[in-house]
Amino acid sequence: MKNIVMAWRSILRHGRRTIVTVSALVLGLAGLVVFQGFLGQMMQGFRDGMILSGIGHLQVAANAKYFVDGEFNPFPYSLADSKALSDSLAREPGVMAVFPSTGFVAVAGIGDKSATLLVKAYPPDRMYFSSGSGVVTPPSDKFNLGALVAGAGLKTEDRDKLVVGEIAARVLGAKVGDVLTLMAILPGGNLEGRDFTVSGIFSSPGKDKSFAYTDYATASSFIRMPQPPVLIVLARNIASVPRIAQSLPAGLAHRTWRDLATLFVQVSSIIGSFLTVIRLIILLVTLFILANSMNRSVLERMREWGTLRAIGTKKRDILSLILWEGGLQGLLGALAGTALGFIISWIIDASGGLSYHSGAQSYAVMVRPGLDSVWLSVIPAVLTAGLAALVPGIRAIRLTPSRCLREA
Repeated sequence: MKNIVMAWRSILRHGRRTIVTVSALVLGLAGLVVFQGFLGQMMQGFRDGMILSGIGHLQVAANAKYFVDGEFNPFPYSLADSKALSDSLAREPGVMAVFPSTGFVAVAGIGDKSATLLVKAYPPDRMYFSSGSGVVTPPSDKFNLGALVAGAGLKTEDRDKLVVGEIAARVLGAKVGDVLTLMAILPGGNLEGRDFTVSGIFSSPGKDKSFAYTDYATASSFIRMPQPPVLIVLARNIASVPRIAQSLPAGLAHRTWRDLATLFVQVSSIIGSFLTVIRLIILLVTLFILANSMNRSVLERMREWGTLRAIGTKKRDILSLILWEGGLQGLLGALAGTALGFIISWIIDASGGLSYHSGAQSYAVMVRPGLDSVWLSVIPAVLTAGLAALVPGIRAIRLTPSRCLREA
């Protein structure tokens, strides 16, 4: 305790040097906290966006092969007694919604033009299309399938209606209100055709070239498949997904959002590595700055070390004193930098966050660093500062008291 008090007094005695020394750590960690908070919220939004783009938190099928080739070829994977299973899942704690889905490939034609469409079907009350203007805050119990550029989405009472991707509609020359004829090949080679009215045209990066959406009842009737191939579960929070998956009856296959959102997992891993590299760079800069400062401080105080040794102070106590000085400077810098980062984050959030655009949609990203930002900043900074003081400290205790007094 005495060494800590002495180290603290020494830091206060050289206040200007202390401020200059820790300023780099303060600014670096403040920027890192803000950046980490921004990336954390952006990745959370990216994760939720992928889940609500059509994946769901959990998908349940009769056979694991469905997740390989069943999304647009559902015919071999009919899920028996899906109504009872859906009701059972809906009663599980943490489940927000359970609904069926299917998909099929069809050739769409209008006049002398045709195009192949990948048609996905959900209940209309689980599909959401934004207006395409302003900041988007999609509901958490619906799939956010894109931004409407014309027309309207699907309503519960709608039948034989279609929301078509913008590029696909351009290829077909289709407008809202036009009738598209869809032709699909059913099992056994049977050809099924039906007219669909274009209810709306949507824009969504990567999907508006070949995707279209219709209501589940229409799709089920069109492909003559009364039982869905998959049930999609939306959970109230991510943490409850593993428990919901464990409650499934034996013999069923399932995939969680993490199994299906492979892009998110890859990007998350890259972002984590990126943050680690930035943190290491900041700590390396801190190491050099503090080592230089502590080395200069030790050289200037040779008389002090010689006097302490002459009156019987042990080498380990002097080394401890120097290490505490370095560690306390690291602690000061880390706490000040982390606090400054949280203050800047609060100011950004109070002003409405940071906005970014994805296609025709705009999103606001808050900067909300987590508590892990504290220990990830404080502990490495203190250890790095202590390491920076180690070499000057060893140099001080290696000299004899008379040598220290002569070099002072």
